Parts: sequence; C-alpha cells; structure tokens
Amino acid sequence: MAAWPFKKKALTATAGALDAIADQSWQPYPLLGGGSRQRIQDAYNTAQSASYAWMYTNSPAVRTVVDVIARNVGQLDLRLYEEVDEAERQPKPDHPAALSLRYPNLDTTSDSFIRSLFTDYLIYKNAYALMIPAGNQIAFEHMPAANIEIRGNSLFRAEGYRYHRIDGTWVDFTPEQVMHWRGENPHDPRIGLSPLDTLRSVIAEDAALQAATVELANAGLTEPTWVFRPLEAPGWSNEARKGFEEDLTNRMRRRNKTPVVLEEGMEMRSFGVSPKDAEMMAVRQWAIERVASLYGVPLGMVGMDSNVKDAQSQFYADTLPPYCEDFTSFLNQRILVRAYNWTKGCFEFNLDEKHMGDDRLAALTSATGRPVMVTNEARARLNLPPVDGGDELVTPMNVLVGDNPRPSTDIMPIQDPNKPPQDGSYREEPKALTKAVAVTSRARDLDRQHRHISLAQGVIEKHYDRLERGLEEKSLSSVKANRNDWRRWRAKLAADIHGTLEQIIETEGEIYAFKLAGDFRMSQVRNYLRAMADGAADGINATIRSEVEENGVDAALSNRATHVMSAGISLGASATRWAREEAARQAPGTEQRVKVWIPNTNRHAEFGGDTVPLGSDWPAGFAPGSAPGCACSMAIE
Repeated sequence: MAAWPFKKKALTATAGALDAIADQSWQPYPLLGGGSRQRIQDAYNTAQSASYAWMYTNSPAVRTVVDVIARNVGQLDLRLYEEVDEAERQPKPDHPAALSLRYPNLDTTSDSFIRSLFTDYLIYKNAYALMIPAGNQIAFEHMPAANIEIRGNSLFRAEGYRYHRIDGTWVDFTPEQVMHWRGENPHDPRIGLSPLDTLRSVIAEDAALQAATVELANAGLTEPTWVFRPLEAPGWSNEARKGFEEDLTNRMRRRNKTPVVLEEGMEMRSFGVSPKDAEMMAVRQWAIERVASLYGVPLGMVGMDSNVKDAQSQFYADTLPPYCEDFTSFLNQRILVRAYNWTKGCFEFNLDEKHMGDDRLAALTSATGRPVMVTNEARARLNLPPVDGGDELVTPMNVLVGDNPRPSTDIMPIQDPNKPPQDGSYREEPKALTKAVAVTSRARDLDRQHRHISLAQGVIEKHYDRLERGLEEKSLSSVKANRNDWRRWRAKLAADIHGTLEQIIETEGEIYAFKLAGDFRMSQVRNYLRAMADGAADGINATIRSEVEENGVDAALSNRATHVMSAGISLGASATRWAREEAARQAPGTEQRVKVWIPNTNRHAEFGGDTVPLGSDWPAGFAPGSAPGCACSMAIE
C-alpha cells in the first residue's frame, strides 16, 4: 500500500485505507503529532530500567510518599535512656552516644542526618554512614547509598564497603568504619532490597503518563482528528485540496474565534486519545495510592483523602512507629553495643511530640477531669521561662477529689427549685453506684479474658492438627528417633503462640493504659514476650511428645480436648493478667494501684472481690487463672 493513499483525492478514504485503519496496520500520522508516540515509549522504557535515584527524582508519587515519612521522622526528638530495671528508665542526654547522634559532624544537624538516612533507607532499603572517631565520641558522615558497593564473598555480612566518588575513583572502608542500616532481602542478606523494584511497573506507567500529558499540552489539549470525505464526493485538484487544507488549518488554530466550516458530507473524526479518555488524574492518583500503600502511608497524608485528621492519627500510630523502632533497634546494636560496649542503653524517638498534636492531650484531660501537666511543663514546650507556682498541678474549681465528688459551691448557679439539688446531696447511695460501675467494668474484663482464652485454645488446636498430620504415618520407633520433626513442630508452635500472645498483650495493655491514664509500650515487653512464648511451646510440646513415646500416637491424641482446654486457659489467662499488670507498671501512680479478684465460676467464688496491692501476693495462695483449669480474671484499680 502506498504511504499516502490520498494522493489523487485529498482527504478521501478509500476502501483499502478504511480497512487498514480498522486493523490498525496504518496510521495517518503519529498520535498527538510529530514524534510524541516515540517520546512516550522512551519515557516508559527509561523508567523500566532506571536507577532508584531516578525513580525518586522523577516520580512525584515516590517523592511525595518518601518525603512525608522522612520529614516527620526528622522532626522527632531522638533520646537515649538507661534501663535501670524492667519498669524504670533514666534519660542519658550527656552520654557520648547521645551527643554523637545529636551533633553528627560540624556541618550537619541531627535532623538533617536522620532525614538523609531515612530517605536512603526508604528508597534503597539501605542507609550508610561513615563512623569517624572523635575523642570519646563518634562523628558521622552520611554516605549516599547509590555510591556504595558491597565487597567480599561472605554469605551473611559485608566484608568491606567501596565508596565510588563522582570523578570515578573509589575508597574502601572496613565494616567497623561503616554504619549500615539495611532491610530484608531474600536473595542477598548482606544488602537490603528496595521496595521500588516492586513498584517499577507502576512508576513506569506513571512516567509514560507524564510524557503523554506533556505531549497533550503541547498539542493544546485537543483530541487528534482527521477529516472524512465520502467516496461519492467529486474529485479535487491539488490546488483545491491545498486551499482547503490551508483554510481548515487556519480555522482550527483560531477555532475559539472563527468557526470551523466543512463541505457537505465531510466529518471530523478522532483517531487518538483525548485528555478525558486518558483519565489522567485517575491514573496519577492510582500511582500515588499504590506507592502509599506499599509504604503504609494513609492517603490523607499525601492529599488523596479529605479526612486529614484521621489520616494523621493513623500515620503517627501505625506508620511511624515501625520505622522508628527498626532504626532505634539498629542504633542500639550498632552504636551502643558494638561501638560503646553498653548493653543497658536504648535509643527511642519521642513519638508523643506527634501524638500531642491531635486530640490525645484533650482526651487525657477529659478522662482525668483536670490538666495532665503543670504550667511550667507547658511553658517549657513553648521555650518560655518558668513562673512562680507553676510546678503544681491545677485542679479546676468545678472538680473535687474524693468520695462522692460534688460541684464546687463557689461556682454553682442559682438553684432551680423544680430540679434536684445541684450540689449532689440527693444522692443516697453514691458508693453503691460506684460499685455497680466497677462490677460492670470487671464483667467486661472477664469477657475479654474469655476471648483471649479462645484465641489461645485455637493455637493449641492448630498444633494438634499439625502433629496429627505428621504422626499418622509414623510408627512409635520412628517417632522416638526423629527429633528433627519435634524441633520443627516446636518452632512452629512457638511462632503461633508468640503471635497470639502479642495480640492479647497489646490489646489488653492499651485498654488498661487508657484506663489508667498511661501509655503502653510494646517495645519494653518484647523480650519477655518471646521468652513466654518459648517457655509455653517447650512445655506443651514436651508433654505431648512424652505421651506419644510412652503410650503411642492414638493414646496421646485422645487427650487432645483436655490439653487444648487447660493449656488454652493457662495461656490466655496468664497473658491477660500479665498485660494488665504491665500496663499498671508503665502508668503513673503505680504504687497506689490495687488488684481485684474477678471469679469466673462458683469454684473460686469465695475469692471474688479480694483486693491486694499491685505487688503483693493473693490471700488464696495463687493468682487468678494460674491454677489448673481456673479461668478467673483480675482487675487493676
């Protein structure tokens, strides 16, 4: 077919031309005009093979999400504490490690240094800093991740780092000189795997769309069109065709002022993609949503949701803590332990700085009935000097502390004779009312413990299912000999128990922390939680294994219902009880707290209501839920 089928009859489509257009084997000219199609394809191909730095620089979606995380983390205060015991920590702002992170080097602030590390980590899943001895401290210089090469043949860790300069030369450093914060990588544990690899196709589509947007803008954001002229139209001379083309071109350029007029039978038809059909905004929004979803950023934080307030609360509660804890855990191991040989210290970001920006402070004030900080504490947050009398907690005049509190007579309005006494004197049994409220709260505590027990029993059921599948084809002798199977089953049970205990303790701890006006921190109980899960898995697995080896598989599995019930009660009740005690230890006023026995059945009904100080033993000689089959609970007040 000739390259230009309209040679003899301008702007007239022959039957062959129409067939070629229908099967897309020929196009009158490239979409959007000129070399637009090739430029869009080039943009897509470039993004498919681009470096991580290119994707961060050229993708608005990636840049927006990464920067919102790094910027917010950079605003947090990084603090160093010494763990005196399980419930007490002392700040150590003058420790050399704290000073090293507060003043990384002569030219870089702490905020800028942390932002640089987080930006590299979010882009590459690797962040590097050169550690330079400076007296009893360490100076840090940020090393761009794009310039670092991992050296050595070790399977588990880097044996050296090569920093490539801009001029093509390089410098080698030992692992002791480099602080390397890395993420997970299923292919090479020595270096993190960038999440942008997962997003590469999304970023490539977004890059192609950006190029198409530019081309559409250059074309005046108009839909590409061609003129249809019917076959029965009379033939045109070259002069007539050229004259019509020139007139139509001029009218199209001035279409806002001069109407476009076609001859009879002619039609303007589209052969490209209009801005509306391209759905540019929807595709661009989809790219941001995919990137934000992978990094765990709520859409309201990147301008994709109108409910910004809820997005901020979710961002500060669910997005920032995992990144911050990962970074501080790395600093504890790399700086405190390896560099300073100090195992009692721990770094921690002050996330309360962000939480206090929402309704948390108002909620705490409302729950307690009076301010939760003194005047000088509030003034210190504003960098204002203290004032006399500002170190005492203010109690509003309409709040009285004690039994049966009543409104202050100094601020009450005139008594309405048609209403009950506004001073509260009409209350005949205020303590009974308080007791009823307490009983209702304890009933809810017992119901939650029942749900926790059900979760724990489900874990034991799952373990029995696993054992039954693994043992049904084994003889007694092979069971005795195959210790690796039992180790594997025990490890899976420990992982299942750990996940369930973590869910129970975090749920119950946060509920009681709110009840006691405290703040429950899972980071302080992580080691204990792991030990609790390992100990429970060892005991349960060893018991079942002993029964199998002594009595056989069928006899051991016949005790399944009994073990599931007793082990589930023990796990669920002990985790619930421990979470409440830990929340009380982390909350203010620990020494004034008491624990109250909540009976589950008539079996231990005589102990119901027993009240002892938080750190004291129970009169029964055992704790609620610790005796075999006991599902009693405990409240802390």
